[in-house]
Amino acid sequence: MSEADPVFDFEELELDTSWAFEGADTKYLTHDIHRYPAKFIPQLARRIIEEYSGKGEVVLDPFCGSGTALLEARLTGRNAIGVDLNPVAYYVSKVKTNPIEPRSLKRQWERFSQKLSPIFGFNKVPPYQLPEKALEVLSAWIPERQLEDMRRLFTLINEVEDESFRDFLLVAFSNIQKNCSWWLMKSVKPTRNFKKKVPEVIPTFTRQVERMRKKNDQLWERLEGSETWVKVYKADTRELSSVVSDEVDLILFSPPYVTSYEYIDVHKLSVVWLEQTKELRELKKHFIGSASAKPKDVEIRSGTAERIAAKLDRKDKRLARAVRTYFADMQLSFEEMDRVLKTGGVVAIVIGNTKLKGVEIKNAEVFAEMFTDMGYSLERVVKRPIPGKNLPTTRDPKTGKFTSAKNGHVKVYPHEFILFLRKA
Repeated sequence: MSEADPVFDFEELELDTSWAFEGADTKYLTHDIHRYPAKFIPQLARRIIEEYSGKGEVVLDPFCGSGTALLEARLTGRNAIGVDLNPVAYYVSKVKTNPIEPRSLKRQWERFSQKLSPIFGFNKVPPYQLPEKALEVLSAWIPERQLEDMRRLFTLINEVEDESFRDFLLVAFSNIQKNCSWWLMKSVKPTRNFKKKVPEVIPTFTRQVERMRKKNDQLWERLEGSETWVKVYKADTRELSSVVSDEVDLILFSPPYVTSYEYIDVHKLSVVWLEQTKELRELKKHFIGSASAKPKDVEIRSGTAERIAAKLDRKDKRLARAVRTYFADMQLSFEEMDRVLKTGGVVAIVIGNTKLKGVEIKNAEVFAEMFTDMGYSLERVVKRPIPGKNLPTTRDPKTGKFTSAKNGHVKVYPHEFILFLRKA
């Protein structure tokens, strides 16, 4: 698509307050077992799933994050597939949607927790041997005593043979990283607070596991007798068809945003443990929406996208390249989604528009053009107000990056769009 007119005038839409879900409980069952930024709320996912799929059908979230859509699919009698490149998302989504039988979990936890006591020799457990670079990163964020205990705990977790229980413990371990470090808890971006009173690792970990056990048991009871399933893959959505073999009835997702949110940075401590990577910078290059992403030689089939990039090019060539790369990556992802979606199936995208250097990044319009160029029909667009979202509330107008509230910074998401596109 070259310079064709936009397929729809999104801004002229009236706000639909029935999609706001203000005041709704978003933390029921296992939805809050692990903190995660930029989540869409369960009620939003549930409504889309119930309106655009049937019981027993397959729902795919190709950017599954913490697994909100996957859990709601299963709770409403659907099967679900989740894909995400982030290792934190992979483990959280698996544990969140696949509960362990409560008596089995209780027995395994009782046996494991005994090893955490000095009486049973926890202090003699060999600290986990991390790559030197990874250890350097963690040492800059975690006090020495807490880091030694984490390394011992990580050794014990990796000795667990049962995969489901091991994943359960890894999620608990991941969620205490910020608590048991100098991480400034109120900050979205990685920020250290050396005046913070850092808690002890084992009591913090134990409380996290007990809280997760309670949530796990509640979900097990809710799903008792259900024959639904959830599969989660740690994979690149741009190679979706290489891992997803099931035919999908509904694709529902909220994609990453261009250059504005470095998900690896937000989860950097957990990622160092789970990936044991030497260089976070190298890992970032593989993520869609990262400023470090590698440019793609792809023709972007959206006139709106080309116009946005051209405007940015006059102000900041680096940002313009990043935006082109982002749209190229999203187009590759959409083409992969098309390969696994059934004819007549629906793609539902929850996305907001943003600004970079004063240029409006019309994500919703661009995505609609890309899908219609592939032969999809734009059946419906909802413009929903956002009463609250697990994101910082302001954005630096120059860089577009999320930041703290200061004069001149602009509100991030007064509203967002939900696109419903049907495969012809």
